[in-house]
Formats: sequence, C-alpha cells, structure tokens
Amino acid sequence: MIEDAEGLFSLATLFDDEAMPICWSFGLGVESAAGVTRTLLDPDFRPPQLLADLSNLIVMVAQTGDEWASTCDLVAAHILPLLAARRVRLVEVARAGPKVADGIVVLQDTRTPTRLHPDPDEHGFYALSAEHRGNGVMPSQGGRACSAKAKGQPLDAWRATHLGPRPYLHAVGFNHDEFGRIERDASVRMGGRRYPIYPLHSAGMSRAMCQGYLFGLFGVWWPKSCCRQCCFVSVPSWPDQLARYRAHPDEAFRHLVDEYCALALNHRSGLFGPGKSLRDRLRADGAHEVHALADAAMDACEWAVYRVRRCYSARAQAWRAVEVIHRADRAGTQRFVAELADSLKIAARTDGEHSRLWLTEETQGYPRLEEFFVAAPNTINPKKRSGFEARWGGHADQRLLALEHMCLAGVIDHSHR
Repeated sequence: MIEDAEGLFSLATLFDDEAMPICWSFGLGVESAAGVTRTLLDPDFRPPQLLADLSNLIVMVAQTGDEWASTCDLVAAHILPLLAARRVRLVEVARAGPKVADGIVVLQDTRTPTRLHPDPDEHGFYALSAEHRGNGVMPSQGGRACSAKAKGQPLDAWRATHLGPRPYLHAVGFNHDEFGRIERDASVRMGGRRYPIYPLHSAGMSRAMCQGYLFGLFGVWWPKSCCRQCCFVSVPSWPDQLARYRAHPDEAFRHLVDEYCALALNHRSGLFGPGKSLRDRLRADGAHEVHALADAAMDACEWAVYRVRRCYSARAQAWRAVEVIHRADRAGTQRFVAELADSLKIAARTDGEHSRLWLTEETQGYPRLEEFFVAAPNTINPKKRSGFEARWGGHADQRLLALEHMCLAGVIDHSHR
C-alpha cells in the first residue's frame, strides 16, 4: 500500500502484471542519496512494485550545469558503484536550450555508470546560469522555478518520451518533515500517469537521519546538493557553501561576474535579496581568491554600455527594455558613461560598485518610469518586448524625451570620433 495526499490506494488493482517502472528522482543531495542507497540495500524499504532484481528501477539525474563537481565526485565514488553492481538503470539528462522546444540532452542511459557529467561546456548542454547570464538576472527567491525548469522539465520530457502513456511510480526524496512540499507535489499527476511516493517520509527519516545513514555507510558527511549560485542557501548551511567557494574558486568566480551584471541592471537584485549580495557575503567571509578571479575575468573581457528602461504598472510589475549602445574594454565603457553624463550636465550616481547615469528621477506611485545607462561585461542579450515603445512613449514626459534626444546625439557623436 502506498500513501499519498489522497489517502491509500493499491496499484496492484489498477494495472496489469507487466512490471511497473519506478523512477527515483536523484537530486544528488542528502535525502535523495539516502533514499536511493537504502532502496538498493534494504529490501524492506522498497515499494512492493519493485522487482527483486531491481530491473524496473530507473534512477534519474538532471544536471543544471551549475552543480558542484565535488558533489558529483561523491556520487561517483559511493553510489554509482552500487548501481553498477546491481545493474540498475541510471538516466542522466539536461536541457538542450532555454525553450522546452529545444529538447533535452541524454548524457547517459546505462546500467554500468562510472561518472556523472556536470560540465555543460564539456558535455554539450544548456546550463541554468547561461540562461540567467543572457537575461542579466540571478535566481529568484520568489519560488522554485529554477528547479522546475532545469530539473523537472528535462526529467518529465525523458519520461514522456520513453514511458509514453505508461503509468509509473515516482519516488521523491522529501524527508519526514517536508509534508508541505509533499502536499504540493502529490497533486502533480501528469495526466494520470504519475503516481508519486515518498519513501523517506513514509519511513520517518528526517534530514539528520539521512545524514547519519550515509555517514554510517560511507564515512562522509554528505553535502547539500545545490547550484553554486543558489539563492536558497540559508544561514545555517552557509558555512558549507562558503567552504566550497573557498575550495573551488575556479568553479565559483563566474557567478560573481553574473551577479555584478544583474546588479548593474537592477540594484535590488542581490543573490540573497535587496542589499544582500553574494559578493558582499564572500568578501566579509574572506573568500578573496574567488573575488580575485572574478575581478581578473572582468578586467579581461569585453564590456558594454547598456541603456536600461523599465515601465512599472505596479510594484514588481514592469516591462523592461535593455539595449547595448557601446562596446569597449572596462575602462572605455566606464569613461563613456562619465562623458555622456558630463555632456548632459547630470552627475552619475554611484551605487555599490556601479556608476549609473540616471535620466529619470525618483518618484512615487504608478505608472513609474526608470531609465539609466550603466557599464558591465558584455554578456547580457539585448531585449525589448513587443509594444514597449508605445507603452513607454505614452508615459514619458517632455523632460525625459529631451534628455533621450540629447543622449542619442551624444552617442552618435562619440561613434564618429
């Protein structure tokens, strides 16, 4: 019998005798590592639909492109050998591009796994950070859209292709204390094909119990699985994340560059919330090598001057346009912004590490317009929503239109030098 949010039901009466696929979502972290391992080693922990030879078990991993390599190395050292010894099928997938229509990349589908494939450049898949980098944003604390997009979507796509309309059990590693997440997840049925189960919750295993279970088996304290730029790293778990930043600065520094760009476009967009940047947290905790690598990368790359406009209709509801108006090295783009400010006789405002030329003034109420010029690494894709200019023109006053005209003249004049 399996318990879910709707109560108890017996799968044996719903399906014929053909072995039912059991898909374990292996997120690489503490709970799912404990759940997968105990499924392999403890027959009493297994759902009754799992065959004794484990031939209908599929352990599924989705790579975001931003997982710490050290976590994948732990999985390769301790869990993949258990899978290979029992010839359990491992499927590892990732997104092929930013859109669902781009499809997925199957990194491996094997019963003899030896390694995982976390590097998007080496293995040819689309990283979550690449999408954020192109949009000039960081992960949002407003929900778990990142996880749904980078993990849920490719896993669902693989199951839809390979299992089709066939029903399957979906084992998810929510622990005994995560009933709220279970309630939300249990309602997702994929048209009646998906039957979720929560083995750790049913077995009464808390996160601490999962940690202890893994330590007793492998002699290591299993780390939290998370992207290097995860915004949900809580204060209690920050020391572990900080230790990984210090140990692997070559993996981490790019996310400081990304946050610099996101903050350039929106000074409220620190990774951990307004005024709470990853950069400041790492600086305060002495992660100097990460900072040094990020600063060196920014000194060496091409920069752009961005024109950023937002038209707010309500709090946190805005249409945004981002345009590149000049490209040069770091010093050249910062000089461009300063010279443009001088030509308009408007002092550029410095906020943190960014100097912005604001054309709009701070106002209250809605609709409200924001417009400024700022320099940052040339990684952000220009973007303007259809109909933006009509909306902008409907709210811009004569002062702003005159300043925009003068800016355009200054940009043209600079390009002719």
